Amino acid sequence: MAFKIDETRCVGCGGCAFTCLFGAISAANNDASLYAIDETKCVECSQCSHVCPNDAIRAPEGYKRIKKVTIVPEKCKGCSLCSRVCKAGAPTGKIKEPFTIDQNKCFRCGVCASKCKFDAIEVEYE
Repeated sequence: MAFKIDETRCVGCGGCAFTCLFGAISAANNDASLYAIDETKCVECSQCSHVCPNDAIRAPEGYKRIKKVTIVPEKCKGCSLCSRVCKAGAPTGKIKEPFTIDQNKCFRCGVCASKCKFDAIEVEYE
């Protein structure tokens, strides 16, 4: 499942493509008057839907928006995998010490949690 662009509402501004840090959005035609989302690259972070001026981007059915992502210090081994996969640079710390997530940088996509080998990242949904 991934976010979808309603072709009848897309005005081709490209804001969604510019915002997507995962490269999941690109022009769907030669003149870039329409954009499309590559479902294999979309991580459902919803950033694209927030910038769309015409409300053309819709969440998949059953989508639950992430409210907060936190690292449990007692479980974190300081491997740094979370910081390496985060496109926003939100997780920070020192190797072999518990990392933390800068909530001001985090855009709540959950990629770090899905990659954590120690189940040290908790995701809270709205």
